[in-house]
Amino acid sequence: MKWMKFFCLILVGIGGFRCSQQEKLSTPQMELQLPDAPYKYQVKGVTDQLPTLGRVLFYDPRLSLNNSVACASCHKQSFAFADNSGLSRGYENLVTVRNSMPIQNIVSNIFSTPGPVLIDPGFPVTTDSSSVPGGYLPGVPADVAPSFLFWDGRENSLESMVTKPILNHIEMGLPDLEKLAAKLSLLPEYKPLFSNAFGKEEITSEKIALGLSAFLLSIRSNNSRFDKAFAGTQQSQLTAIEELGRQLFFEKYNCNQCHESHGFANIGLDVNSIDPGVGGFTKNNHDLGKFKIPSLRNVQLTAPYMHDGRFATLDEVLNHYSHGIQASTNLDFRLQDQFGPKHFEISDSEKKAIIEFLYTLTDYEMVSDPKFSNPFRPKSQ
Repeated sequence: MKWMKFFCLILVGIGGFRCSQQEKLSTPQMELQLPDAPYKYQVKGVTDQLPTLGRVLFYDPRLSLNNSVACASCHKQSFAFADNSGLSRGYENLVTVRNSMPIQNIVSNIFSTPGPVLIDPGFPVTTDSSSVPGGYLPGVPADVAPSFLFWDGRENSLESMVTKPILNHIEMGLPDLEKLAAKLSLLPEYKPLFSNAFGKEEITSEKIALGLSAFLLSIRSNNSRFDKAFAGTQQSQLTAIEELGRQLFFEKYNCNQCHESHGFANIGLDVNSIDPGVGGFTKNNHDLGKFKIPSLRNVQLTAPYMHDGRFATLDEVLNHYSHGIQASTNLDFRLQDQFGPKHFEISDSEKKAIIEFLYTLTDYEMVSDPKFSNPFRPKSQ
């Protein structure tokens, strides 16, 4: 029997949290459905109850000012926790300034100590280390250093990063995290979740951040067909065209020299980038137009592409590298030759092979795993 707690997704009148009658009427009634025993999340340093809490928080639109937008609104499981829109919509239907990045295989040391200090002394934590982060690209070991987060890498603290969209004036719009903690404290379904995770019912902004962080850390992708083909000596699992694409990717065009670096690059999207990228964070002119080089895991699912979602298809992405690289001042050296921007002139048949290879990086298990899915269901009438 499933543990079920229902609630109506309407704003609770506390302080600044008020909504119009129209908002109340347009918000559907939902109920929370969780299994009796938590799913196995295998986040080292905490019990499975903490990512369970994080999962609920991740999908709850009440983390936004008007109860309209959840973290999952812009990070959808079926799209590898990316968005299928170039720019996402925030709580007032305004567009965000950048494309929503996929969430998978984040590396963080947030729980490397024997449990966060907010957990009661003696409260059980796990030391399970069986869940090893999948590589940045299949076959490439993950960094031991924490991931740089966001397109401009301005965060490497996961605990801090998960709160930024909640406070963003376009994305979720809450004025501060203390008001969110007070808001959730009035909702009875959260008391057992926090008690199970921390040993106390008390809800704080720090605990909210830890719960979200634990859930994000649990999202691991390492079960693509490529992973399975190269786990041992079973390379024959790739078709002839996929194997050709693999060779083109790793050898002829050496795409992996950038994608294995985990770094940042200006790839010549524009001569003069409107979005400063890393340069907007570092204030260094040499960083203008640089953005994080993303993992290609599940790239089949994460369209549209680039920081601004300008490319709708992988074919368009390859066209850029084939003949569209612009002579930006900070163009990455790997995309230049003595004459300026490289023109790789990738043939149509080669593009097809590379794309077929990239499709083998899709982890269908992750994007359908129930432990990462929405725990809220429409309330039975």
